[in-house]
Amino acid sequence: MINCKKLIVVDTANNKIELYDDSVKTKELNELYIGKNGVSTKKVEGDMKTPLGIYNIGFAFGLENINCTYPYYKINEDMYWIDDINSKYYNCCVILSDIEKKYDYDYIINVKEKDWISCEHLIDYKIQYELGLLIEYNLNPIIKGKGSAIFMHIKNKNYTEGCISTNKENMYFIINWLKTSQKGDAKIWIK
Repeated sequence: MINCKKLIVVDTANNKIELYDDSVKTKELNELYIGKNGVSTKKVEGDMKTPLGIYNIGFAFGLENINCTYPYYKINEDMYWIDDINSKYYNCCVILSDIEKKYDYDYIINVKEKDWISCEHLIDYKIQYELGLLIEYNLNPIIKGKGSAIFMHIKNKNYTEGCISTNKENMYFIINWLKTSQKGDAKIWIK
């Protein structure tokens, strides 16, 4: 088993999510959706495949204020996730603002003006991103074209564009389960 405090195992073959605390399975959740074109160890931007592998879980995010000790950011009108491979902010969460602010994650960046053509304006995804988790795929280092904006989020259809989705109750359970974790304590294994 993978050595970490909290582990989410996404079993794509058996369509289930397993939660582990210090290598002990504590919960199994059903209802899992992956990329429209399946999974891959060689993900590229726009292939609609979910990347296989073991990744850190980044921050949680959503549309409402929640009481959570796990790092959580409320989505606002100024938040974008950049998928334009020609942008210097590729695969980063960009917050358009004239006010400089330091965040706990290197991939959350304040900028004053856009340099991208393509992105996900996070607030526009009201169903999926009501609650989600960032999967730290292609972030250390960021390789342009390898894929961006990989999240675990609430289901809005029976496939994703490369993310992992599940029902709303499962997402709330997972965020609540993570609440005792801190940055770097949790991993996700997509297999």
